[in-house]
Amino acid sequence: MSTTVPTSAALATDLPVQPLAVRLRRWALIAMPVLAGLLATVAALADPAAGASGMVMYEIYTDGMAALQIKSFGYHWAYALWVAPAVLLAGSIKGRGRAIANVAAVLGLCALATMPGMLMVDWIQSSIGQLYGPEAIDKVFTLVEQQAWAFPLLQVPAMLGLFLALPLITAALWRARRASWWAPTAALLAFVAFMVSAATWIGAAVAAVLLTIVAVALERATRQGAGS
Repeated sequence: MSTTVPTSAALATDLPVQPLAVRLRRWALIAMPVLAGLLATVAALADPAAGASGMVMYEIYTDGMAALQIKSFGYHWAYALWVAPAVLLAGSIKGRGRAIANVAAVLGLCALATMPGMLMVDWIQSSIGQLYGPEAIDKVFTLVEQQAWAFPLLQVPAMLGLFLALPLITAALWRARRASWWAPTAALLAFVAFMVSAATWIGAAVAAVLLTIVAVALERATRQGAGS
């Protein structure tokens, strides 16, 4: 009679302990979606004009510099941490799912290069309003949209990256058989909940829960021996 040891059990005992720096890097990656959700929720709560637009928003922004600093700072890091896993994980997917991972990495790079910095616009709008009145904010940014042909070339790829980078990298992990179907589903629904709520705190809180689910998927997908 012979006794066979399951492959997974053998891997668990045969794999060497990873260096501390590698383990810290892994847990930092896993924490990114969770922190993104928490920071987005804080930013949404701090937003003095959450759900507002147009002249109503400009009037609130004119007197809301203190709150806008918390809001924009929170969203800056929330957006960066939201898409960073797409860039950091792409290189680990070398078999099935590598093409999807490549697209996710490119979109993530577009978002990282542009989206966080765009939050400074809130502070500029508030400053314009304080100096020249809320009406001037609309005039200035209408002029920018009319003359700056490069503006949509920055904005559109950044928004696509924020929308698709995380769902695509988790889809690549699913394709590589390192994650379940619910990982890309949660990643996609997180952005949908956030945008449908007009970036209010309720949508941000729902997104935070869904991003935590994504973090659980990343923990499983990045365990030692889970590489494709």
